Amino acid sequence: MTDSKTGKIRDEVLDEKVLSAIIEVKTKLERIPEYLQTLEDIQTELDTVFSVGVASKCLSDGSVPHQQWVEKAGYKLSLNGKTNLGLGRPLFKEETA
Repeated sequence: MTDSKTGKIRDEVLDEKVLSAIIEVKTKLERIPEYLQTLEDIQTELDTVFSVGVASKCLSDGSVPHQQWVEKAGYKLSLNGKTNLGLGRPLFKEETA
């Protein structure tokens, strides 16, 4: 990537074909409907299929923080997702309030 702010990809890789690509975005929960709407708006401009996943850390009560925002955008969640148990070497230290 030549410009991470705009997402500009290096010219020499623009015509490469890939079997699978993952684009990850970090945003505030309240912006989820905006992102989902943008993806819906541009889907006809893409010459491929794509799927979207939304993920966040579950709250202590087991609830999913992004669920209300996904539903507000008109989508339903499939709550059978990936769970990371963190069995490897801990790299992240959670801040306590």
